[in-house]
Amino acid sequence: MTQAQNYLKLEAQLRRPELDASYQAALYLLSTDTELTNAAVRYMDNDGIDFVGIKKATQGFDEHTQQLIDVAHNLFSWNSACTVTPFDFSRLGYPMMEQACKAIYISTGQVKVQIQDRDTPHPRMELDDSAYQQTIRFTKAIEQMQAGMAREPDEPELGE
Repeated sequence: MTQAQNYLKLEAQLRRPELDASYQAALYLLSTDTELTNAAVRYMDNDGIDFVGIKKATQGFDEHTQQLIDVAHNLFSWNSACTVTPFDFSRLGYPMMEQACKAIYISTGQVKVQIQDRDTPHPRMELDDSAYQQTIRFTKAIEQMQAGMAREPDEPELGE
């Protein structure tokens, strides 16, 4: 199954009309692998996501997948302890490191998960980063304004 199909499977299990950024980030990471999705779907319902159950069910999974689950848990439940250190994060490698970074952006609300053609056999996942791009443009405009204000007017040289 594709990540979009996995995401839809998890989303359907939650039975919620709309998912906030925390849910989107968690589902994004839990949908990266079909085996992980199949394990996680059993621990989801309209009450939420049982990460303790998911972690127990995936104890035999490789270390990097378990780290992604830990990151997903922390992005979903901000006060959950996350054992993944920045060093661990840097060793996830491709594609997991990229997926974890994207999930962080998703959790902030700066990027949104969108599933295109969701009612077809081949849905597609897209990440809408328009809010993030707007933040970049705004920040650059502020920096340019500050740089313009910091310039001193040309002072005449001594003796003129």
